[in-house]
Amino acid sequence: MERVKIVLFTTFAAVGYGIVHDEITAHVCVEYFTLAHPPLFHTESPAALGICWGIAATIGIGIVLGFVLATAARSGEAPQWPEPKLMRAILALLGAMAIAASLAGVSGYELARHSLIHLPESLAQIIRPVLRDRFMGVWFAHIASYLVGLGGGAFLIFRVWRDRGSPNIIAPLPVTKAAILRTTLLVLIAALVIYFRFFRES
Repeated sequence: MERVKIVLFTTFAAVGYGIVHDEITAHVCVEYFTLAHPPLFHTESPAALGICWGIAATIGIGIVLGFVLATAARSGEAPQWPEPKLMRAILALLGAMAIAASLAGVSGYELARHSLIHLPESLAQIIRPVLRDRFMGVWFAHIASYLVGLGGGAFLIFRVWRDRGSPNIIAPLPVTKAAILRTTLLVLIAALVIYFRFFRES
């Protein structure tokens, strides 16, 4: 039950961050979603796109991160990480992501505004010149959130595992029916996240 709580908390935290993040960026430059993303949601409303993409881009990552984090924090015979401490660490990671996204967004905007960086030709052809500075700022903010989120999430998992004395928490191959089912679902979710986020064509 405690593992389920960790997965749910991590997933809702990721989705909440994604919605707030995408609401802001969609209102800064909605073209980032309408022109540079697959048309999964047929609307041009910044508010609707912020909610839809905020959920779609983070729910899978939140589930996978929550599952791995719960395994690192609760598996094995070593003393478990306190749940409040784990939740504070997750919230701290979201705070770091927000700061990184803000700094990266401003940096991207200013660099583009001073013509120090430019959009790739494929994007420059579909983004009007008056919008390119904002687009670049939004793009930088999203990249920063992903990099800090994934890197910070991996670091948090390692920290939890190390602080618990590096217990042997993962068998080379799942042997019980429950373990096989969990592993299969985790692989499917990870594959869907990667496909929809990086490989689905517009």
